[in-house]
Amino acid sequence: MRKLLFITLFLLVAVLPVRAESVPQETLDAQAALVNGAIVVKGIGASPQGLFTMAQKRIMALRAAKAVAFREAAELLDGVTVSGDTTVFNASVESDIVKTSAEGIIKGASVVKEEYDIASGTAAVYLSVPRQGVAAALVPQIPGLLPQMPQYNPAMAASTAAYDGLVIDVRGLAFKPALFNRAVTKSGEAVYDPSKVLKGSALPAYTNGINEAKAILSKKGSVNPLVVKASGVAGQTDAELGPIEATAVFYSNQASKFLEAAKVVFVLD
Repeated sequence: MRKLLFITLFLLVAVLPVRAESVPQETLDAQAALVNGAIVVKGIGASPQGLFTMAQKRIMALRAAKAVAFREAAELLDGVTVSGDTTVFNASVESDIVKTSAEGIIKGASVVKEEYDIASGTAAVYLSVPRQGVAAALVPQIPGLLPQMPQYNPAMAASTAAYDGLVIDVRGLAFKPALFNRAVTKSGEAVYDPSKVLKGSALPAYTNGINEAKAILSKKGSVNPLVVKASGVAGQTDAELGPIEATAVFYSNQASKFLEAAKVVFVLD
């Protein structure tokens, strides 16, 4: 009886479905890296032919896959928009310091998953380069990369509610996600500039709906975000705000400092 029970339990366990290990979602283009928060690439490599041990073949295949992944990550990073028409590649061509920073970013990429198939002798390596890390590495070079503008400072105070986050609706406009998307006035003053407050996780998020934006901010502790509609776009990557919206953002932030806390979401098409 005991033996029969053991066999029954064994068969039950044997037929239970095995949960497949999750596969990282690869980044298809530079814009996706900005919206999703990281560059994620996959490199594939094969073990060489010859009299190698199983362990040696695995190591060499993984090494080859990692080299391919590094090249893929570097190509995607080159296409990332810093601001306006400036990409990481453009900036690297013009500045050896930026080029060195970009190379350091790639070298610091983290391995998020490794796979090796014994039968085929091939390996796959997934690398991740967080958007935050890219931005932090480039911040020291910002004065030479971004057109500088004065900070917005309205003369008259506005009566505003107690807002603790910011949602900027740029739908219907030719707005392009970048490492440093700013909110500016029509006269060229910076209302929000992430390169000035970058620390910790201080970069804005992106989504495609107001409710989705509020949900993102709620995870950061925001319960009453200010929602503003951009009136236009400057230089492809800066959201223009009208005087009423700009003033509301300025004075609301004086109380709760949501800009410095990165409680900012851009709503895209």
